[in-house]
Amino acid sequence: MSPEPTKTYQAKVFVTLKPSILDPQGRTVERALAHLGQQASGVRVGKLIELQLEGERGDVETRLQDMAVNVLSNPVMEDVRWELEEAPVQAVAGA
Repeated sequence: MSPEPTKTYQAKVFVTLKPSILDPQGRTVERALAHLGQQASGVRVGKLIELQLEGERGDVETRLQDMAVNVLSNPVMEDVRWELEEAPVQAVAGA
């Protein structure tokens, strides 16, 4: 019996400023929208980080949480959340 192949996961990490932190970029976007005749309020700008991770799901989730909280975001000023799903299997050419 051969070992199970390592699974690949697609992670998306969403980082946004905490509600108590001013968002000057969001205010600029809100003013630009108003200038274009588009009314929007409460505009907040964040970042999306996509990455692929390999391993067993439990280990991948633990690593992703560590990366998201300790590297990809500043927990003092930012909120962070993530999504993790198994990456689609790539077909091998000529198989």
